[in-house]
Amino acid sequence: MKHLKFLFPVLLCTLLLGLSSCKETNADRLRAMRGDWESVKNRPAFTLFEENGHYRVTTRKMTYRGTIQTETYQISEKDGNLFIETGLSVLLTYDKENGRILLSPGGEYKRSKQPIKK
Repeated sequence: MKHLKFLFPVLLCTLLLGLSSCKETNADRLRAMRGDWESVKNRPAFTLFEENGHYRVTTRKMTYRGTIQTETYQISEKDGNLFIETGLSVLLTYDKENGRILLSPGGEYKRSKQPIKK
């Protein structure tokens, strides 16, 4: 009986540690989201990448003169949520099963099959 009193808390702690390590972190999500993304509804495409330990998003859009305009923004985390800091906070969520990113506001994005021209 004494062994059972000792063994139960040890097994419980082991189980809880195992479950907590299964939880996906934002760092894991960001790592999985790296790459080129294109809009489902004709919005500017973007590339999500890591630079010096920080994750960033670079958008590219064609200007009226035919040149490509790029803008780079940093991704931050607040209260467990990911945001793109554009002056406004754009919420970034990742649907792993469907391979989609949802920007709010901004719409839905799917992984690009071809690299975006830089």
